[in-house]
Amino acid sequence: MFEKVLVAVDGSQFSEAALAAAEGLAAKAGSAVEVVHVHEHDFIPSKAGMAPDLELMDEAKAVVDKAVERLKAKGITVTGRLLQAQTRDVARAIIEAAEENGADLIIVGRRGLSSLTGMLVGSVSNKLIHVAKVPIMVAH
Repeated sequence: MFEKVLVAVDGSQFSEAALAAAEGLAAKAGSAVEVVHVHEHDFIPSKAGMAPDLELMDEAKAVVDKAVERLKAKGITVTGRLLQAQTRDVARAIIEAAEENGADLIIVGRRGLSSLTGMLVGSVSNKLIHVAKVPIMVAH
């Protein structure tokens, strides 16, 4: 049913659920998996200059590499890719990656934001559900 699956990870416990879902689906359906992580690089002016990234590039790459190795160890056909986007464009970066790869399913973890926080800042999973042209699986 799903030949190409894109799973977005961020190294959190929430993305662990997404990776487990991708692993299970790929093992049963023989799906190829692409693991992506979005390195966010907002530049916020401050008195001291620009705000530092919350994550180093090496740390971002390690998130992808760890997930790819986990799936490879299970015999799953997998690739990994590090994406870059500003915080407000994370969902768009994931959708574009899925389109480029021809993914027919996107799997993400649920971040667990409160209803109020979710309304104020939005969530990647919520944005994906409303904008993506392929099915979205939100793993809890």
